[in-house]
Amino acid sequence: KIPLFLILMKINFTNVNFEKEINLPENIQILNNDIKKICNELPALNIVKDVSLLDYTIQQTEKFKRNKSNFVVFGTGGSNLGARALINTLTKQPKNILFFDNIDPLFFQDEIINLDLNTTGFIIISKSGTTPETLSQFGSIINIAREKNNLDMLFKNCLVVTEFKDSPLFNIAKKNNCTLLEHKKDIGGRYSIFSNVGMIPAILAGLDVKKVHLGASKVIENSDFLDTFKFAQIFKFCSSNNYFSNVMMTYSDGLTYFGKWYLQLWAESIGKKDRGITALHAVGTTDQHSQLQLYLDGPKDKYFTFIKSNHHKKGLKIDTEIMKEESVNYLINKTMGDLMHAEQDATIDTFKLNNFKFREILLSEINEEAMGGLMANSIMETIAACIYFEVDPFDQPAVEQGKALTKKYLS
Repeated sequence: KIPLFLILMKINFTNVNFEKEINLPENIQILNNDIKKICNELPALNIVKDVSLLDYTIQQTEKFKRNKSNFVVFGTGGSNLGARALINTLTKQPKNILFFDNIDPLFFQDEIINLDLNTTGFIIISKSGTTPETLSQFGSIINIAREKNNLDMLFKNCLVVTEFKDSPLFNIAKKNNCTLLEHKKDIGGRYSIFSNVGMIPAILAGLDVKKVHLGASKVIENSDFLDTFKFAQIFKFCSSNNYFSNVMMTYSDGLTYFGKWYLQLWAESIGKKDRGITALHAVGTTDQHSQLQLYLDGPKDKYFTFIKSNHHKKGLKIDTEIMKEESVNYLINKTMGDLMHAEQDATIDTFKLNNFKFREILLSEINEEAMGGLMANSIMETIAACIYFEVDPFDQPAVEQGKALTKKYLS
């Protein structure tokens, strides 16, 4: 019997002899038990079991959605990337949802200045309620509304997600009767994908968020952690290679923001105490023309993951007559998807023939369920790698100095 999660996602490792090349320490069983315990007790994963909370989030979001034609999401990092990764899987991207995770003043002004405050819903997300970028975004739109004498309507059209504690964002939302939903204090920003942080924008985009949770549940409940352990062990315990980079190559435009989300998850979690592995994201087939030369012929200090799916016979058909005229025989009677699939397989086989160590993740489809499973698996493998490298998966102490200096320079 095939485990349910394998229907969504199949993982395969190539050119790695785990018995001979992975030198495990004597305390490996203790470490593995620690990883299992952390993952089994992690609120960020256990939230997918809370059906009533998800139903409440759906209900509140649908209520907030009424009488609004456009939506704007203010939030940076984990308050933004997870939801974008889910919405990015849609082949028809919603035109009425704008994400702002940066504060480039000119681009922000150009996008925001002409919004109709009466029909636009603003979703403002910050776990701490003190994120400077998010407060500046919210403050800018408040200033516009004040100048237009339209503050009451703006606040009526605001949904705020933050911890329920004394903070600038919580206080603004409370004082002005904004719709207020709690950011759970025991779920860190980069791990918040399955909470209301990731779900609210996904609901607004029309995704079936129950299927996201279902996909995550299948992976969490059916995981024996073997693949999670194997992936993390390659970076820490492989005797034949010393890896400095974790390269994720995704063969679908629908996974572009998953790559961005993964970079934050991995980098903020593992990069501590002069330890860690640099995560890189490459997009197939685009980066075959820009990065592949380095990967194949440069230093052998990178471990690769290829995330692929079935593109056969998908997309537009390529004109047969014009290809015959120009003797482009390999494109005769082909679709664009056929070419995508061939390039995907050719790249992977090239790595295989050149004895690279890598893994493949095959998604049966790129949809809500598969993304839920893929993201849950990514969280667990990141935690495993952190435990092997003896760093805390959940803090990010090094970024605090820059935050403090930013406030000093503005004072």
